[in-house]
Amino acid sequence: MDTSTSGTHSGSFGTPDERELAFQLVASSARLVRLAARQSASPVPRALARTLSVVNELGEPRISDLAAADRISQPTATTLVQKLEERGWVQRTADPTDARAVRIAITEAGRAAITEFRQAAADALAPRLAALSAADQRALARGVQALTTLLDHQPHQEESV
Repeated sequence: MDTSTSGTHSGSFGTPDERELAFQLVASSARLVRLAARQSASPVPRALARTLSVVNELGEPRISDLAAADRISQPTATTLVQKLEERGWVQRTADPTDARAVRIAITEAGRAAITEFRQAAADALAPRLAALSAADQRALARGVQALTTLLDHQPHQEESV
């Protein structure tokens, strides 16, 4: 497995270079999400879970907002929304500012589905976390806190499952 990176850092005990840290964070978080999805007991395709999470994060987006946020085409976003609608996880609502447009609203069943996806992913990862030392678990918990702080202080644009 290639673990090379694009930058340098100031050492394991110093403050890391922000670009290198960002690179490592993106690479590691993507691997973590793929691992959790592969090992999860959830039968729901990751694309549907991700799209539902994006809808939830954006509030009541238009299809074009959803497509832009997830960097997919509008036809792809439309297909994903149709699949979410078939499951009862979202519903289309009239856009109060534009009679030609619709908004996508998450339903209570959709919110419950997000919780189920995330719980299945957590259940899949829990044995790996349990294998870490107590010190590594504490360090990871601090990292999660820092990541939450970073995300809470940024515009919510690209977040998903």
